[in-house]
Amino acid sequence: MSGLGPRRITAAAAAAFGILILTVLRPFPPEGQIVSYALLLGALLAALAMPSFTSVAVTAAQATKPRSAPTTHARPASPTAKVDPAVALKSRWTAACKHHSAVLSAYGAYELDPAMLLQYPALWDLSAQPVMDFHDALDLAGGLQSDAYPTDPSDAQDYADAVDILRSAWTKADRFARTTGTDQLAEPDARDCRRALKLLRHADGTTGQERASYLGQVITTVDRLTNRGVVSAVPKISEELATRVQLAIEA
Repeated sequence: MSGLGPRRITAAAAAAFGILILTVLRPFPPEGQIVSYALLLGALLAALAMPSFTSVAVTAAQATKPRSAPTTHARPASPTAKVDPAVALKSRWTAACKHHSAVLSAYGAYELDPAMLLQYPALWDLSAQPVMDFHDALDLAGGLQSDAYPTDPSDAQDYADAVDILRSAWTKADRFARTTGTDQLAEPDARDCRRALKLLRHADGTTGQERASYLGQVITTVDRLTNRGVVSAVPKISEELATRVQLAIEA
């Protein structure tokens, strides 16, 4: 009984003593003795089985005590890698060279294809602001271009900046040409562009003298448009058409 509280021990002892008195003295008739025994045994068992107030209080306190949150250890922030400005500038210059070449290739598609000239003559309209801006940016980037990485970092910076301007200007000029088409031309000029484009497509489906005849008519129409100032003279396109005529005759 060492684990019992003082009150429980006292209650158990009193119940046990009562049972002893009933057994020795038998103060009640048999029916009373049985009832008395039952009451005292019940009291004894209750005293032994009932948990102490202290145990209940401790259990309740433990149940209501908030659990502490698990301890987390914050990871130290990784140090930010420092980029060498010289390396970053050289990477930008290298990318600018690629972007410059891409713009020249896109523009070259116009300069080498007669169909592009006839479909989108606005790209040769040097009075249009987007076209003027493009040619200015083209000259600027071309003047700063070099075969090898410049020894002066400021030259590399200037070239990269110029290519950024060129890319933006080309996007605007290309969009202007494609969205305008021949809409800004007078009807006779627009009609000549459509006729020459149709002849060019007919030529692509023929060979020999017939092809050469169609191409000759295209050259005549382009020359007429150039003389009227509808399009600027584009030597590469004139050379391309002349080469096609020669190949058709020789075929």
